[in-house]
Amino acid sequence: MSSVAPSAASTPPLHAYLQGPHQGAPGRARARASFTERHARTLAGSLTVLAHAAVITLLLWTHVASTPVLPPPQADRTQLVLLPPRAPEVPLEDIVAPTPSTAATLQQQKPEPPRDLPRTPPRETAHWVIPPPTPPQPKPDSPAPLQQQASVAASPPSPPLPPGPSETTPGRDSWEGRVMARLERFRRYPHAARERRHEGVVQVRVSLARDGQLLALAVEQSSGYTMLDQAALDTFRRAAPLPAVPDDRPAPVELSFPVEFFIR
Repeated sequence: MSSVAPSAASTPPLHAYLQGPHQGAPGRARARASFTERHARTLAGSLTVLAHAAVITLLLWTHVASTPVLPPPQADRTQLVLLPPRAPEVPLEDIVAPTPSTAATLQQQKPEPPRDLPRTPPRETAHWVIPPPTPPQPKPDSPAPLQQQASVAASPPSPPLPPGPSETTPGRDSWEGRVMARLERFRRYPHAARERRHEGVVQVRVSLARDGQLLALAVEQSSGYTMLDQAALDTFRRAAPLPAVPDDRPAPVELSFPVEFFIR
């Protein structure tokens, strides 16, 4: 009889029985640690999501609280203004013509004529143009009566009066003549006015001190050309000081002199 030997594949080795019970506890510990780690990761992820959600909620609440609440728009108000009724138009035929009595009343209500105001006498001006001397009047040939000759001989001769401004004998030796001669020395005809054939007379009013210094100067009557008016004023400025005012005349004296500009 043949005996059946035990198979090596069906019977586990001896070291398997020896090592099997000692290796089961570490495996369970590793499984328990892996589960705990996964649970901790899940909890940490949930806490992170909750923290982000809380921050987002806080930001949204702050934005909503800081946004001003605008009042509702007011409706446009329209003001209705009632105009007064127009006056009825009056036809032209209904206009009443003025009666003769009304016309007479209007003619009687004439404006009063303006009252005459006192006029100031014009100032006496001394002109630059010197008139010719007046010839002496001839004496009558008939002799005076004896009574008049006796009265003239008995009364002492009266001293001569100082001549006034209008009684001054005209000529080169008079004060006006000396002023005219000095102005003539300093008179200049503008070159541009001469080329344009500008001519005219400028009436210049001047105020002089006792020593002949200019106190005031102005154009009293223009020649019609600005260049000639300015040339007349410059003539007085270049000729200053003018001859001194005589002692028999008040000072300062105000006179008017015509300055002529003619092309010969």
